[in-house]
Amino acid sequence: MTYNVADLKQAIRVVLDQNMVSTQLVSTSDIDTLSLDEIIESKIVDAARIVLRDAPAHLLDGGTVFPQASQVVTWDSQAGYGPGSVPLPADFLRLVCFKMSDWDHAVSQPIYEDNPLYKVQRSRFGGVRGNPQKPVVAIVMRSDGARLEFYSCAADSNASVAEAAYIKIPVIDSSTIAICEKLKPAVVYYAAYLTAINVGENDKATSILQTYSTLVK
Repeated sequence: MTYNVADLKQAIRVVLDQNMVSTQLVSTSDIDTLSLDEIIESKIVDAARIVLRDAPAHLLDGGTVFPQASQVVTWDSQAGYGPGSVPLPADFLRLVCFKMSDWDHAVSQPIYEDNPLYKVQRSRFGGVRGNPQKPVVAIVMRSDGARLEFYSCAADSNASVAEAAYIKIPVIDSSTIAICEKLKPAVVYYAAYLTAINVGENDKATSILQTYSTLVK
């Protein structure tokens, strides 16, 4: 869902108990002066990115469908069979779901190359690798950029990408920002936490962080 940055700033100020004031934080003679409003706005994107990246999957929305270019499969061997990969969108932050057409279910939790399970996917023993009944996806970095590897598709299935959705890296665009609806309160509280830390209100920051923690369960 898209939210107006001005509305988010007001909500963050309420959390900070500063809703009616916009005080200068340093001497007006300092060329680097920042108002509280400016600091709050500078923390919104950081907070959104951290919250969207780390929140439990059940708090996410449906995300954004992979663009067509990111649904073109590079197969390890025969097209439509075995493991393969697709390029991740440039603004990829987090996977929502991925499913090949012959899989029994989608995958929402990828593994990474430092996970011991990743090496298993290259085992010569097919029974231990991901398969249509128990699929596995991995997020990896390659010379051409980030890719999603999938394991694996059945012989002669002529499989293709059936579902692929992701959470975009949040950005402010035309004074608005896209945030999963269930995570909007968490983003507000985390931005307030970052702001409080920035201005040296450490006790307030600790209290705000405790509330934030209850919003992402």
